[in-house]
Amino acid sequence: MKRFILAALLLASCGQSGSPDLQIRDAWARETVAGQTATAAYFRIENSGPADDRLVSIAAPAPAAAALHTTESSNGIARMRELSAGLTIPSGSTIELKPSGTHVMITGLTAPLKPGDTLKLALRFETSGDRNLDVTVTPATGPEGH
Repeated sequence: MKRFILAALLLASCGQSGSPDLQIRDAWARETVAGQTATAAYFRIENSGPADDRLVSIAAPAPAAAALHTTESSNGIARMRELSAGLTIPSGSTIELKPSGTHVMITGLTAPLKPGDTLKLALRFETSGDRNLDVTVTPATGPEGH
């Protein structure tokens, strides 16, 4: 009986052993116009590691602020809400932040963002720690017409 319990405990511990292996790709944000103080950033997070991770916070250079949001539609009305609990990145998955879905809302911009500019974000993951991300500003149509 003791061997059975030991074997069961060993098998249970194998499910989340190891660390997440995150790659952040294809980061972009749309250009803004004079007077526009907000935009959104989009990217993909790939986790090829054997453990889950969670994006817990995002920061932009002051005076701008950044927060993780999702867009939900109900009765033909789209609403954004902040994901204050963060975003889970399951092992072996890719999470895509995209228009009309989950995205990073950036507010408090003091100057227009032009195509070719770079917006710097700081991402904090629960397990993988801090990651800096350069977000490329694209024309209003987005990269390749997004």
